[in-house]
Amino acid sequence: MKKVTSTLVASLARFFLQSKGIQPIHLSIWLLLAGVPPSPALTIVGAACPVNRTRPVRARTDYIVLHTTEGTAAGALHKLCQNGESHYMVASEGLVYRIVDHARVATHAGRSMWNGRVNLDNTSIGIEVVGFYSRPPTRAQTAALRELLRQLQAAYHVPDERVLTHSMVAYGEPNQWFRRDHRGRKRCGMLMGTASVRRELGLTTKPPYDPDVRAGRLTVGDPYLARILYGSNADAESYTAGQRT
Repeated sequence: MKKVTSTLVASLARFFLQSKGIQPIHLSIWLLLAGVPPSPALTIVGAACPVNRTRPVRARTDYIVLHTTEGTAAGALHKLCQNGESHYMVASEGLVYRIVDHARVATHAGRSMWNGRVNLDNTSIGIEVVGFYSRPPTRAQTAALRELLRQLQAAYHVPDERVLTHSMVAYGEPNQWFRRDHRGRKRCGMLMGTASVRRELGLTTKPPYDPDVRAGRLTVGDPYLARILYGSNADAESYTAGQRT
């Protein structure tokens, strides 16, 4: 009963603030309203994002999308801040940078689709993890990301199966190689879509298949990516073996 009541209070508070055009409140306050204690082990620092206050508040939050920067922390942070392309960035040592306010729109997903819904920037939180799609997060990143996900999932009621990777949701338009819209435009965040890495992040479930490919809305453009994300997982296990730092 206490959990239901606190969840209702948090939801009503968010609705009231948004309906009145009041600035989004800090994540820690949302957590307190929802009865979820924040962890002192998670260190979040603010990064100067010049476009933050120009971004609208999301009407709803249904997904969390995990990315890899495919570059160094310094270069990635500068670009993400200048363009407002993520809500958070997790550095190799586990330090978390807050870029765009968690309740506002960040342009992190680009051309995206999941289960028939497009433009996921408008309904999701984006988290960039410093590193490359071919390597799993560091141990420090895993610990920080696990806690950050716990807090965001509690605040926005996002179930594990709606914590996705950019490689799961990005799609490409028809071109000289593909006659149809296709999945496989990016491998960004690929390994965070595998069962083994997700377990370390505290995620107990994952999408068992690509709903847009199954429904015929998209075709498979990268068979290897599809096998890593939705296959037997043997490929993914061998891919990550021995790469942890």
